[in-house]
Amino acid sequence: MIDLNQSALTDIDLSIIPSAEGWQIRWQCESIDINQYSICCEQLAGQNFSDPIVLSVFAEAGEQSIELTYVMLQAATGITVNAYSHPVINFLDSDTAVNQRLRVAPRLLPMSVTANFRDYGGQLTADGRQVVWGKLFRTGHMGEMSDADKQVLQQLNIQAICDFRRADEMARQPSQLPEGLVPTAISISPGSATDLFSALNNEYVNDDHIDETIIDNFMQDINCDLVISHQASYRKMFDTLIANANSSSIIHCSAGKDRTGFGGLLMLSALGVNAECIMEDYLRTNEYVDIAKEVERWAVSYYAASESKGLDDKHKGKVKSPFNRKAIAIILRVKASYLQAAMDTIDSRYGGVDRYLREEIGLTEGELGLLRDCYLYS
Repeated sequence: MIDLNQSALTDIDLSIIPSAEGWQIRWQCESIDINQYSICCEQLAGQNFSDPIVLSVFAEAGEQSIELTYVMLQAATGITVNAYSHPVINFLDSDTAVNQRLRVAPRLLPMSVTANFRDYGGQLTADGRQVVWGKLFRTGHMGEMSDADKQVLQQLNIQAICDFRRADEMARQPSQLPEGLVPTAISISPGSATDLFSALNNEYVNDDHIDETIIDNFMQDINCDLVISHQASYRKMFDTLIANANSSSIIHCSAGKDRTGFGGLLMLSALGVNAECIMEDYLRTNEYVDIAKEVERWAVSYYAASESKGLDDKHKGKVKSPFNRKAIAIILRVKASYLQAAMDTIDSRYGGVDRYLREEIGLTEGELGLLRDCYLYS
C-alpha cells in the first residue's frame, strides 16, 4: 500500500466491502491521514450525482477503515439504501495542484442467487486512469435470477448482455432477465459445461485418484483455443460494448470464468489495463465463488440433464457417471496458469495483445479511442 501523502492518489489500493450496517472502506498503511481527503458519494442505487455529495466521515488516528452505513448514505443523498445500492465513493485530494481523485466501489454485488457477479470498475490503466464503476460487469449463468436480482439489473441500467454459452446451454438454463432485456448470443464452445466434463472422462481422473495435471493441461488448452479460434466471437463482444457505450453491459458464460475470463482479458487490455491487474481480477473467482454450492448446482443441472434431455447425443458421452464432485471442484476454480496460457499464446503467435486486438479482433484506433472515452474516467 502506498502512502497517500507521498504519492499520486491514483496509486492507492483501497477496498470497500460489505459490513453489517453498510460498507467498510479499508486501507493498510498506518501513515495515511484519510481525513485530508474529501470523501464524496458520486453514484448510488444507479443514480449519478453531477455534484458528488460530501460525506461527513472521519477516521481516528491509527484507524485503517471508515464505515459507510445505510443510514448515513440515505441521510446524505435522500435515496433509500440497501445492500444492492452499489455506492461509488470518490476520494479527492484537495491539497494538490492537480485535481487528483480515486473512486472505489464494492467489487462483488451480493446477488441473491447469481454467482460471481462483479464489477470491472476501478482497474487502473498504464496512464493512471480508472475503469468506470458500474458500467462493465461479469458473472456466471443468469438462469436462476430472483426478482430482486432483476431489479438490480434495472437499477444498474444494464442494456446489453453478451452470453458466451452454446445453444444447448442456453436451452438448459435460459437467462431470467427483466422484461425487454434480450442477451446477445455469442456461442463459444471451449470452456462450455460439456467440454469441462470431458476433462473428467480420463483414466487419470476418477474417484480414487485425481491427477490435477490432466485437468490443468485441459484448461490451458481451452484458453489457447479461445485465442486462436474465436476472434470473430470476441469481435462481436466489442461490437456490443461499442453500441451500448452509454449504458451498462454484462459478459457471462456458464461458470463465469473461462470464456468470460478471456473476454475480460481482451476488454481490459483494450482499455489499457496491464496484464498483472488483469490476472489479479481473473483470480478473484476463487475468492468470490462458493465452490461447494456450485458443485451441487452442477450435479443437479448438468449431470441430471445428461441422463434426460438436457444434452444432445453428441455431448452426453462427455458426462462421466458417477458425478465426480472432487474433480468438478477443481475445474470450477481458476489458476494463473490457465489465463497465462492465453497470454503466452497471444505473445508468441500474434506479437502481443495490442497487435492481437488490432489485427485479429479488428479494432480500429477510433474504436479503441471510443472504448476508452466511454469506459474510463477522464
